[in-house]
Amino acid sequence: MMTLFWRICIVFFGMMAYSEAFLPENIKESIDHLNNHYVRKNPNPAKLYDGHSLFLDKLKDNKKFEESEQKLLMTITLDAYNRIFTWMENEAQDEKVKHDLHEVKEQMNKLTEHYFSSKHADLKKYVTELLAIKENDPLTQSKAIFELKSVYNKAANLGTHSADNHRRRRQAKGSKKQKN
Repeated sequence: MMTLFWRICIVFFGMMAYSEAFLPENIKESIDHLNNHYVRKNPNPAKLYDGHSLFLDKLKDNKKFEESEQKLLMTITLDAYNRIFTWMENEAQDEKVKHDLHEVKEQMNKLTEHYFSSKHADLKKYVTELLAIKENDPLTQSKAIFELKSVYNKAANLGTHSADNHRRRRQAKGSKKQKN
């Protein structure tokens, strides 16, 4: 039983070390300071650990998505962090906390600029606009009906193209297995 416990500890700490492998040391320190500050500030820290993560559960299950879709999800997640940290920075009284929030935000912005294309930002903006559509607006409803045939045909064409690509990939995998 104790061996199992130590194995779990080793795996857990190994995952934590890997997840921190890319963080610069000064950013690690800023995050630790912020974590200590906000956990102390929270009157009921047990509520932080309610069994549901804010982002990790959603990012953990993203293996079902293609790389471009995963990058879009990460762009949206990093943008959410930016909004949260901007609000926290504006509300903070402590200058060290403001500084740490600013530093972490800057590092995350560099990460976004370096690894994620501007196309993802444009796509995120478009998705945000689509989600903001007012379903009960008569003008929106009329436009939706007017554009329906064209949108339906584009969706069907894209779906057919996507299905053909999946079929080709399966066939390619099958032919590779037969060659081996």
